[in-house]
Amino acid sequence: MRLPSKPVLIRICIYGPLLAYFGYLACQRYKAEQAEQAEQNAAPVLEGRKHTFTLPDGKSVEVVEISEDQARQMGLDPDRSGPPSKAEAPAKAAGAEESKSPPVAPAPTN
Repeated sequence: MRLPSKPVLIRICIYGPLLAYFGYLACQRYKAEQAEQAEQNAAPVLEGRKHTFTLPDGKSVEVVEISEDQARQMGLDPDRSGPPSKAEAPAKAAGAEESKSPPVAPAPTN
């Protein structure tokens, strides 16, 4: 079998990898779009009050307030709280002494 002429081989060596590269990029973009569309279809439609917050870096985030029933339907436990904040500091145990050191003396005034 005889090989094609030299100009045809050069064109195959140049355009073959280019077509393969751009085909690969198109395939990756198609898969990403399909995954994004599937994610949008799978996300539940939340009904409630919507707020839009602007973050310091300029991005805006939409937050939806949901009821406790909606949270339970999504598999979340609204009764369980996260770590206590400063306002919700844990109560001291009953009978525990405040401190064993003597009280601090007031500073003299001149």
